[in-house]
Amino acid sequence: MILKGKNALVTGASRGLGRAEAIALAKEGANIVIVSNQDPSEAVAEVESLGGRAIGIIGDVSVAADVDRAVAAAIDAFGSVDILVNNAQVIPQAHPFEDWTEAEMRANWESGALGTFLFMKACFPHMKKNRFGRIINTCSSAGHGYIPGNAGYGSAKEAIRSLTRSAAKEWGEHNITVNAIAPAAITPGSLFAMDGGNATEEACLSMFAIKRWGDPESDIGRVVVFLSGPDASYVTGDTINVNGGMAPLV
Repeated sequence: MILKGKNALVTGASRGLGRAEAIALAKEGANIVIVSNQDPSEAVAEVESLGGRAIGIIGDVSVAADVDRAVAAAIDAFGSVDILVNNAQVIPQAHPFEDWTEAEMRANWESGALGTFLFMKACFPHMKKNRFGRIINTCSSAGHGYIPGNAGYGSAKEAIRSLTRSAAKEWGEHNITVNAIAPAAITPGSLFAMDGGNATEEACLSMFAIKRWGDPESDIGRVVVFLSGPDASYVTGDTINVNGGMAPLV
């Protein structure tokens, strides 16, 4: 229960990786704010079934008014936002660079980099006031490595890494750490990205040093717990690959 008494806001947490991260945080005692553009009631119920406290908020992470409303609801419910996990991101199917459209680029950048920026900015005054904050952003090997057909997605994820480094440098004096993770796990979003689920497991695992997909909760969620907790108080501005050696960090 290393996070008992802490309040965590997780975006894109009604399903998939975000939901698993929220559950991992809840199991360590954190109160959970689940933000999603889909109905969060099942995820809220799962946290509560573990004995935790949670609220759900429907909103679009790329809309500033929705972001501000979500943070205000978190403050109203729990009094603070101590941990921010930016997980939400449109995940497209891979396709050649020249076939990417402006609409697809905007969807990737606005759901990923812009949404991450808006939540970081909205949570910062509260973290600064309390002199405590743990921010975990989600980047990807598609950005700092290479995964074919992911020009728009990868570029949005690499922008998130830049935001992470900038905020870590500027906010460290307020006892706020800002880190990024690059996960690899089977989720509804990743299945869609892999050719709508048609890509073979053998082809995907050929990219991994550890020949299995990560478990969203026990592999990815536990790293989020570590970065949120006391053992990572001196870690900031970093990117942690949680992807079985899928791609080196460059």
